[in-house]
Amino acid sequence: MVSSDLVHESLLLTNVTLFRANKLIFKDLNLNLSSGEICILNGPNGAGKTSLLRIIAGYLPFSYGIMSLGGHIFEPLKSNLPIWYIGNPFGFHPNLSAAKNLFQIAMMRKLQMLEEDKFNIKEFIKQPIRTLSTGQLQRLALSQLLLRSNRQKEAIWLLDEPNSALDSSHCLTLETLIEEHIKFGGRVLIAAHQPLCRHLAPQIIQLKASS
Repeated sequence: MVSSDLVHESLLLTNVTLFRANKLIFKDLNLNLSSGEICILNGPNGAGKTSLLRIIAGYLPFSYGIMSLGGHIFEPLKSNLPIWYIGNPFGFHPNLSAAKNLFQIAMMRKLQMLEEDKFNIKEFIKQPIRTLSTGQLQRLALSQLLLRSNRQKEAIWLLDEPNSALDSSHCLTLETLIEEHIKFGGRVLIAAHQPLCRHLAPQIIQLKASS
């Protein structure tokens, strides 16, 4: 459990190595992500960008190395530090409406529903998930970042190709939202093929496909 005095400390990955099915994905990866910082993961498919996000989210165990926060071992699934992992597939229930999916997520996380519709989801909010386009699903998924609580400003955002299906208007909305989040002390780690948040001078980690 992360205590309240550690939530603004640096998240450190030290010599993290990942094997999957006896194949090396990446080796001795180091990351230092402080409060108010953004990092972009670049690299080809298969280089481990999504895997790294899932490791930090607590969904995937790594093989070797250390993940720590403020000098303490960081266990994401036991932490009270909010973590948002958003990537495709988004995990929505296909037969429920967009509204009910978002409401269930808010209830599960004990968050309040969003006040601003920054990603214009009202136009399809009553439709079943199975009827939505890829872009609409991505806008709904990103709207989770607008769910409210007193702890959301501290959250770590782990975004996997968040702008891949967005039009230019919603890309700008996303970049503005990220800028506001890091301004107030949040952390953002993004796996991206397309340019994103260059004006924020993000830390860049270049991953290479293993041979």
